[in-house]
Amino acid sequence: MVFLSREEAGTKLAREVRQLGLAFDLCCGIPRGGVVVGSIVAQELGLPFGVLLIRKIRSDANRELAVGALGYAGNGNFATILSPESAREPRERLEAEIGFEKERLVLYAELFERYIPQTWERGARVLIVDDGIATGATMIAAADVVVGMGGVPTIATPVVDKEVMRQLIEQGYRAVAVHAAEWLTAVGQFYEDFHEVSDREAISWANRAFRPKRIR
Repeated sequence: MVFLSREEAGTKLAREVRQLGLAFDLCCGIPRGGVVVGSIVAQELGLPFGVLLIRKIRSDANRELAVGALGYAGNGNFATILSPESAREPRERLEAEIGFEKERLVLYAELFERYIPQTWERGARVLIVDDGIATGATMIAAADVVVGMGGVPTIATPVVDKEVMRQLIEQGYRAVAVHAAEWLTAVGQFYEDFHEVSDREAISWANRAFRPKRIR
């Protein structure tokens, strides 16, 4: 399955969530591509929308390979998730990468401050959306941020690696996907249009779905 764009992918993902009969109190997108897909899902399902700030921790040898992820939980708090592959990284380089990405998250927090959920009632059902899942590290960090704030996360994406989907479910995460790919090396291979989303574009999409209100 190949999606024409993130917009089409969001529409199909919203349809999948609706058909499963799942109910949520909030939809959150992960910048930047996940904000586009998440905005569509939130508008289609009539959900309030927010942004979860997550940064990949990349391998020193291969910058395309994520060996973990950082999530921003507000007030200077972070959720750090490292994959087994991170053990092969030089310790000093890994610590430097984590420090760098923490600084990036703080800057992102200023940019997307309006859309970052600050509080929600314990037990709030949160749908977390990204435009694709290759390793699962980014989504696990996002889910841990939601759990840390007292929410109940469900992972949602248009496309996910089939083995990663199985692992997520085995680890106790609830996950929804339009397509589970047998072999996913790059999320972009499942999109005809997978242009790099700018901060300005992400903010524009967040504005379309954003509804400031107390969750539950």
